[in-house]
Amino acid sequence: MLRGLGRTSRHWGRIVHELEKGFRLILIDNRGVGRSGVPLVPFTTRDMADDAAWVLRTLGVERAHVLGISLGGMIAQELALGHAERLRSLILGCTTPGRRLGKGLRPGRVLELVAPRRLPPERAIRETARLILSDDFLAREPEVIDEWVEIARQVPPSRRGVVYQLIAAARHEAGARLAGIRAPTLVVTGDADKLIDAENSARLAAAIPGARLAILPGAGHDFPTEEPEATAKLINEFCLG
Repeated sequence: MLRGLGRTSRHWGRIVHELEKGFRLILIDNRGVGRSGVPLVPFTTRDMADDAAWVLRTLGVERAHVLGISLGGMIAQELALGHAERLRSLILGCTTPGRRLGKGLRPGRVLELVAPRRLPPERAIRETARLILSDDFLAREPEVIDEWVEIARQVPPSRRGVVYQLIAAARHEAGARLAGIRAPTLVVTGDADKLIDAENSARLAAAIPGARLAILPGAGHDFPTEEPEATAKLINEFCLG
């Protein structure tokens, strides 16, 4: 399970409880965040895919179902391309194929995402939450933001690590290589995603041979947080069906 920008393995929330009923879960802190190290120089999504392959190899896991959302979905694409033998299946959530094939963020959205990174962590989390979560969910369950703030207090984020992850996301480009993915693939998005347009998921599904596209009505960018039961149901049906 590969999380997104600046997120640790603790940010998966309630979907962990839903998925652990049927799977052994391997939750990774991508390099630059959480308990993983922060390199002195920038890195790429391919580097982080190599990290994930190393974790699987070290744990003695020959093949795994791989779930990646947002930046984690970009890492998962590189994992499927560079370490195909490690995948039983691939689930890409709210992510993009990269600059050429993908639909980019509007300049204003980029500023809204990046500018709060200069603020103290708690303020940055509260400022960016409205991009990551749908308005309806924020109105229903605002306590999720407090949970994220508490995670940041316990495991303070590295500003350099998050910036390097941003650079990796901006440089990600899978494009024409996606046709080489052979793992059974499910692409999932919420149609209320304000950060990575749902059109990117449609383009991913069209570019990956045999891929299936699933859209969660009303869900924002972090759909596993908003819809843990519905997301787990999709994953279970896809991986175990």
